[in-house]
Amino acid sequence: MSILKRLEKALDDRLRGVFASPQEGGREAIELYRDAISQVAARATVGSRGDRVLPFDRIRLELRAETDERRAVLEALFEPVQMLEDIRAGLLEERISTPAALSLQVDYAPDAATEMRVFFEKGGAAPKAEPAPMPLLQLITLEGIAATGNLYLQGNVVNVGRSKDVQDALGRIIRRNQICFPEDLDPDLNSTVSRAHATLRCNPAEGEWRLFDDGSSMGTAIFRDGVRIEVPAHASRGVGLRIGDEIYFGSVRVRLETV
Repeated sequence: MSILKRLEKALDDRLRGVFASPQEGGREAIELYRDAISQVAARATVGSRGDRVLPFDRIRLELRAETDERRAVLEALFEPVQMLEDIRAGLLEERISTPAALSLQVDYAPDAATEMRVFFEKGGAAPKAEPAPMPLLQLITLEGIAATGNLYLQGNVVNVGRSKDVQDALGRIIRRNQICFPEDLDPDLNSTVSRAHATLRCNPAEGEWRLFDDGSSMGTAIFRDGVRIEVPAHASRGVGLRIGDEIYFGSVRVRLETV
């Protein structure tokens, strides 16, 4: 499957785009990704019309993640939406038809028996469980007086920038920042925050917040368990957040905590 060879560079670029330095086990994780797609293709059967089809509509991956660092590497690669696209592309190249409602679930287990297991199921879409209510979170400033008190994450989309309103050349408001770091409060620090710096998005179905960089000048990063994780500018998937993460908007440093 030639797409697997093309994927290697894309996966390597994805890792380098998320992490500031090469991650231990990164190449081996790429091999797991390729192996998972190969295992899916190997389950194709011959249909009633003589064509090759995938006789399942649900795929579940179980990955062993013994440490937070290992899980961070795996999460950077095994993003379900992107991986499902890669699976479909690989099967299409092999002329294997896929169900329109094909779904993919990725689970992480610190005590899994093997590095990776692939499970196949069929029989229609699995019933959706009611998402648990998202806890109220806050960002606590850690560097000087960077903002006016603690900052609460409310709603599903929270914009971050240097001022409340972002205007275009004609003075029209084109963006409103729910969290802002006014430059007059701390000129040296807050000047490193762009007018439209970043966005936090809530995903209730997955029970998480994700952080996106909106093309800021000084960048956005997360410091977690001794590892700096860069948030790529304009990346469609962003980076998932965890309680206790330190987030850098330029040089402004905040910590994500529950209320």
